[in-house]
Amino acid sequence: MLNALSAESWQEADDVLAWALASGGEARMPAQDHGSMYGVSFADPDGHVWEVVWTDPAAVR
Repeated sequence: MLNALSAESWQEADDVLAWALASGGEARMPAQDHGSMYGVSFADPDGHVWEVVWTDPAAVR
């Protein structure tokens, strides 16, 4: 199962990743920067995969 969360900023996505890693999580993929979209992913200690994604509101029309 893949769980996805929406971040309010690029920094918030990085902060969630840092918190997850400090809490025993494991990074899954390098951060993905697509200009108007940014995301990070990690697995929690139970192996559940999480993605945290920020999308620039100006890019959503």
